Amino acid sequence: MDTTQTLSLEKDGHLYLFRYTRGSEDALVEELMYLADEPSLNFDWMDAAALSFQVTCESAREFGNEMEPDELAME
Repeated sequence: MDTTQTLSLEKDGHLYLFRYTRGSEDALVEELMYLADEPSLNFDWMDAAALSFQVTCESAREFGNEMEPDELAME
C-alpha cells in the first residue's frame, strides 16, 4: 500500500506543501532543486537541502522498518 507523505515549509508568510508517494522521492528532490533555482520564489538552496534531508531520513526509516532484525545486523 502506498502512503502519501507530506512535507511542508513555512517561510516568510508562505507555505510550501509537498505531497509524494513512496518511490517518487527522486522526482520530489528534483522539484525542490528546480524551485530553489527559481529567482521569483522565496525558496532557496538551504530550504531545498533541509527538505531533501527530511525526505532521505524518512525513506531510510521506512526502509529500515521493512527489514527483518537479522537483515539489519548484516549491514
